[in-house]
Amino acid sequence: FLPGIQGVVEAYQSCLPKLQLYGPTNIAPIIQKVAKSASEETNTKEASQYFILLILTDGVITDMADTREAIVHASHLPMSVIIVGVGNADFSDMQMLDGDDGILRSPKGEPVLRDIVQFVPFRNFKH
Repeated sequence: FLPGIQGVVEAYQSCLPKLQLYGPTNIAPIIQKVAKSASEETNTKEASQYFILLILTDGVITDMADTREAIVHASHLPMSVIIVGVGNADFSDMQMLDGDDGILRSPKGEPVLRDIVQFVPFRNFKH
């Protein structure tokens, strides 16, 4: 967990040379981990922290049902998720998580409380 934008930029710059992207791409576990921290924050008297999870992926996620469930749960917490798709993969399925084309629902049909996901295909903005 990093404080502020500068912390995120520094972490990104330090880990980028060490990254090797590969599959399968399961993001539900990391959403659940951050959601646990956000949930603990809501139990404090101050509840002054908001969590933003930045996910970089070079492929479509392989645990879509679990990810939808995790997002619906997390939509009740002080957190947001930004997913950046890098590379030339077909990210059309990722748009569903974004919620811009309709309300995201869990596999059981439960809707998100609020839209907490933003998906961005990097190739659309790299120039």
